[in-house]
Amino acid sequence: MDERDIDFIVDDEYFWQEHEPSEIERQYEAYCEEYDEKTNKLINDALHNNLTHLEKYDIDESFEGEFPTYFEAESIGEIVDYAKNASSKIKAMLLFARSDCAMCEVKEAIDALEPYCTGTCVDGGKILFGSSVEKSEGEAKYRMLLLFEQPQPQAGSQKADDGFDEDI
Repeated sequence: MDERDIDFIVDDEYFWQEHEPSEIERQYEAYCEEYDEKTNKLINDALHNNLTHLEKYDIDESFEGEFPTYFEAESIGEIVDYAKNASSKIKAMLLFARSDCAMCEVKEAIDALEPYCTGTCVDGGKILFGSSVEKSEGEAKYRMLLLFEQPQPQAGSQKADDGFDEDI
């Protein structure tokens, strides 16, 4: 070894030591578990406890392997506010209503959301809906899975910050 060799000393004990998750990490993990549980229950209800016949293929085709956002609300107004404040339009939607909700209310919710949907969502049949055939106490009136369109960056809005765009 000469004087230019540098030895790194790694505290292996600290590196391999298990750390206790923080309160925020625990809350986030609990939220993710609850989110997954609610999403799975909604899909199960839509496929097996639904007045409208849906197949797993319908859901797979609508959401195209992407991960939709779960949302629940007690009123159509809450749903519209959520869609209105979203950063982009709805690309696919599964709207499921509680058993005490009439199908005409589901239709009203879909009509209220149409202005916030893409053309392929509305015309492409990517709006799936239904209502529970089972008593569903304790659940929100409306449960939804929403897939939002990813915003596309505009070609003219990006500026080169490295200075290579200038003529030499």
